[in-house]
Amino acid sequence: MEIYAISTDSPEDSRRLRGRLGAGYTFLSDQEGKVLDLFRIRHRQPNPKRHDIAMPTMILVDRAGRVRWTHQAADYRVRPRPEEVLQNLDRL
Repeated sequence: MEIYAISTDSPEDSRRLRGRLGAGYTFLSDQEGKVLDLFRIRHRQPNPKRHDIAMPTMILVDRAGRVRWTHQAADYRVRPRPEEVLQNLDRL
């Protein structure tokens, strides 16, 4: 199993955040939002001085590249319960 965090932040900003969090998973930079568009999770910013961001989303993808489970929230503070994530991982 591999875990990735994808954002529109620059690679340098992503490296700093990963270090600050002590995260043991890979952070990927999608500054153009291509992955966000692929998964339809782009949150467009009305202010042209700010860049678009990803909607708070967790996606489980199987080894064949099929999306098997998605959790999306309007608020980044809303997360699925760990039991829910583990239950869906077990189904892969």
